[in-house]
Amino acid sequence: MNEIIGIIKDQTNILFVNMYEQINRADLSCMIDNVNNSRFLFHMIHSMDKYFINPFDYDYSDVYSLIGIEEKYSIISESRDGYIPAEGYVIPREKLIEYMDYVKDKINKYLSELSDEDLSEKPDKCQYTRIQMILAQYRHSMFHSGMSEMATYESKGEWLDYKGLAYIP
Repeated sequence: MNEIIGIIKDQTNILFVNMYEQINRADLSCMIDNVNNSRFLFHMIHSMDKYFINPFDYDYSDVYSLIGIEEKYSIISESRDGYIPAEGYVIPREKLIEYMDYVKDKINKYLSELSDEDLSEKPDKCQYTRIQMILAQYRHSMFHSGMSEMATYESKGEWLDYKGLAYIP
């Protein structure tokens, strides 16, 4: 029973390991399209925080109290409303780790309360099912991890560690 949730939990843990690898070891100050990598990683974490569960039932105030970083730093495109240029401002690694810890705990709690049947349901006011939201965040997070990985390689000349299916205990 809840075999799919078990698989999702395993895959989410692998995703977290790969996200932490980027947060802990990537070059945070290297630039990607006029934005430093720390903001891309913050954007990745913020997206997991907001969209993994239900973006229509989301409040950033607890996160702001925890890490003291404005939510608008997650906007990484100059063409989007609310973008803050903040040239030279690198989000401290410790703040990224704190935020990631918060998100990991929140998502693990959420997954522990779900059943396989819940995955095909839509959260309140949301047009997508829970499984769609989860899979979308896997895609989005790995896209940004890949960007960070490439930027770090270009900057430092080293590849960071990556975990795949073999990492499942």
